[in-house]
Amino acid sequence: MKYLIFDIETCPRKNLTAVQKEDIFNKVKKKMDSNPSMVPDEIESLVCSVSPFYGQVICIGMKWYDDSNNVTKDIVLCEESEEETLNKFFKIINHDSCRGVKFVHYNGLGFDVPFLMIRATSFNIKITNKSFLNLRRFSFQSHIDLMMFLCSWDKYNAPKLALACEFYGIESPKGGEVEGNSVASAFERGDIKAIEDYVSRDVNATFELFTKLKDYII
Repeated sequence: MKYLIFDIETCPRKNLTAVQKEDIFNKVKKKMDSNPSMVPDEIESLVCSVSPFYGQVICIGMKWYDDSNNVTKDIVLCEESEEETLNKFFKIINHDSCRGVKFVHYNGLGFDVPFLMIRATSFNIKITNKSFLNLRRFSFQSHIDLMMFLCSWDKYNAPKLALACEFYGIESPKGGEVEGNSVASAFERGDIKAIEDYVSRDVNATFELFTKLKDYII
């Protein structure tokens, strides 16, 4: 069986419309009302980064894995524009070699996959691989969301990736120059290499976790 392990990094988009800005303002205000100690700019960055309507894909880390021979291949897509990055990613996803592949991620069904799909629609990028489009819950037929396996599909009890790695004795992807909450600032200063390193660490940690859990899922 062949698997594609992947993770994405995102950040806020520029040149948002008045309607989008108003919606973001309301979301930030709501979070500030419930937690006044939070910094408005940080809240806004987070709100935008996790939504495909206000955010963009910076890079996509991938690892091909064939369990018949234990061969792996690493790829990081980080092109000059988001559209180029997405085009390259979905060219891989749509290729015949990706038919029958299982997609592996951590909270991919809750974040990465729908984010990628919505951003693809904004550029009219076709997704012809029906397996990738199959986001059926309570199933590992096409997508293997390791977080959902660990929390039995109850996202309110879902562990962070770092916690899952610690539990299984896997090196944490955290602690590098860039982490999830600093991706946007790294992008602003043009430190793409640090973001690529971070997404690669996440992919490697997800892969190691998958090898621990694979026999309990498949």
